[in-house]
Formats: sequence, structure tokens, C-alpha cells
Amino acid sequence: MPEEISHEELRKVIRGVQDGSPEAFQRLYVLFSKRIYNFIWRLIGSTEDAEDLTQDTFLKVHSELRTLRDPDQFKFWLYRIARNEVYQKLRKSQRATEVSIDEEDFFFPSLVAEDALELDPERRFLAHELSGIVQRALESMSPKYRDVFVLAVFQKMKYDDISETVGRSLLSVKTDVYRARLIVKDYVKTYLKRQT
Repeated sequence: MPEEISHEELRKVIRGVQDGSPEAFQRLYVLFSKRIYNFIWRLIGSTEDAEDLTQDTFLKVHSELRTLRDPDQFKFWLYRIARNEVYQKLRKSQRATEVSIDEEDFFFPSLVAEDALELDPERRFLAHELSGIVQRALESMSPKYRDVFVLAVFQKMKYDDISETVGRSLLSVKTDVYRARLIVKDYVKTYLKRQT
């Protein structure tokens, strides 16, 4: 689980990076790289690309953080950079996809390896199968849906924060998350029908 940090401590770390401290940048990387990797991986579906794009994101953070005036906007700014890196990659490969999901009562399996290890073999297999179904659903979506889905479901971001991150209205975000959840539910229903 990613380490949590207070707003005040995060401001200090950001100021340290802006002042050129390698230790502060290393701390920032440790705090956020896993979340950003998971976010990117969900958007792009490739481990190798996610690793590369995570590195590209933090290189950009390192070179541009001095331009960030309000440290309280850092998380939104960071996710926007990661999202832009993904879109640039997708444009270069001439592929486009989108993510979004809603309905709080719908189960989405955790795809974190440590969580899967705690499950018995049958549940671990089911979690792995469902994970693949969810990933295929994500790949079928337009980027607009995929972004908000991943932020809401896997990054556990509040709708207000998602709205700030993607630069769209709260209503638009809620609508797209809901539509994306329906897409994923349809994929899961189709899979379960095939199993019976």
C-alpha cells in the first residue's frame, strides 16, 4: 500500500525538489511512482509501456516541478502529466482507448499481487479471470471513459478530484464513470453466461 503523507510534509518535499534536492525527488518518487504506474498500466494495458511511461512522467516532473506554483495542486498536476504521456504514446501507436466506471455496489477484484496471494486457489483463479475481463473492457473504451474509471475505481479518487484532474465538469465525470461501469458489467455478465 502506498505510503501516506500529510499536506504539510508533501509541500516540504515539493519545495525541496524545486530547490534541487535529489533526496526530495527520490522521496516524491517513492511516494507516487507505484500509484502512477498502476494508473498508466490500467490505461495502456502493457507492463513494459507502463514502466517506460512512469519513468517519462517522473522525468517530466523533475524538469517541470519548479513551474508548479501551488503545491496543493501537485497530485492533479502529476496525474495530468501521466495521462498526457499515455495519450502521446497512444497517438504515436495510432491506438485510442477510454475508461470509466460507476455504481459503488459493483464488485471489482483487486489486481494487486499481494492481495491475490491471500486468496485460496479457486478465488485467486476467479480474481485473475475477472481481472482479465475488466482489462478487456477497459481496452474497449474510449480514453475519456477509461481515465475516469481508473481514477474512480482503482485509484479511489473522489469525483471532485477526478474532475480537477481531467479538467471536465463534475456531471460529465459522474456520467462517464457510470457509463464505463455499465460497459464493464456487460463484459462480466457475458463472461459469466459463457461459464454456465
